[in-house]
Amino acid sequence: MPELKRIGDLARKYDISNRTLRYYEELGLLESIRDRDSQYRYYDEKAIEKLEQILILRKLEFSVKEIKLLFSSPGIETAVLILKEKLGLLVEQRSLLERRERVLNMLLRLLQESVPENLKMLKALHEKALTALELSSKAQYEKEVKKMANEKIELPEVRIIELKPTKVAYYRVESESPELDAWKVLLDWAKEKGLIELPTTRYFGFDNPPPSPGKSVYGYEVWITIPEDCEPSGEVKLKNFSGGLYAVTSTYLPDIGENWKRLVEWVKTSEYELGAHQCLEETISPQKMPNEQTQFDLYCPISVK
Repeated sequence: MPELKRIGDLARKYDISNRTLRYYEELGLLESIRDRDSQYRYYDEKAIEKLEQILILRKLEFSVKEIKLLFSSPGIETAVLILKEKLGLLVEQRSLLERRERVLNMLLRLLQESVPENLKMLKALHEKALTALELSSKAQYEKEVKKMANEKIELPEVRIIELKPTKVAYYRVESESPELDAWKVLLDWAKEKGLIELPTTRYFGFDNPPPSPGKSVYGYEVWITIPEDCEPSGEVKLKNFSGGLYAVTSTYLPDIGENWKRLVEWVKTSEYELGAHQCLEETISPQKMPNEQTQFDLYCPISVK
């Protein structure tokens, strides 16, 4: 009998989250085998090979939607179109990198030739740059600089935000897919209370407890901000959130695990240190039930060193 891997073992081996594996399965990219007694997810050799293909394509910056198209298309036409598009993007990126390299080399050379004593020297550097880049006119140079200024930054932007104390309604679930299970209950409750229509309502969640080695079941808690006069009902309870200082970045669901790691590393190398208050994931997309298109703000608690 071929060896089967549990979801937690597979997640650790490939340094991804259980949530990512379940998400790929929900999209139909992977198939697992369920144990009748424990309901744990297991993956056979075929599924593991498929996962490796997915991860390679993700590293090549293929979207989940593109990967799904590649796997589901019977012929090669779709794959050819997608690959041609990716190659076109690489050509554009290479041109961008070459342009950046030219500008940096130019600035380095100019600075080595004559170190500016003050900001007034920047005008002289600007004039020299026109010649160094061999551009036909000042307008063309300024167009090039403007183009570079508007280019998309690869790393996610990090903002420092202070969340004020507020009152929240909350619900927590422990299961193999606690995010979906928890949000379904709380969103139904919020709709009944008329909270979804309020422009001030915000939607947060976090692992509680987080996934642990060897276990496919973990917890997820969801929050909705509420007015002071709101009352609890059913399984939904209320509590006060004390707020705090946070480093915040945005992400889509497929990249949430990787961007959490990057955000924590950013904090460790910044002027801040990790705080002890609650980590949060705020859903900022119109569709609150998590899916491929859901965008989140990740809130990493911080304090001043």
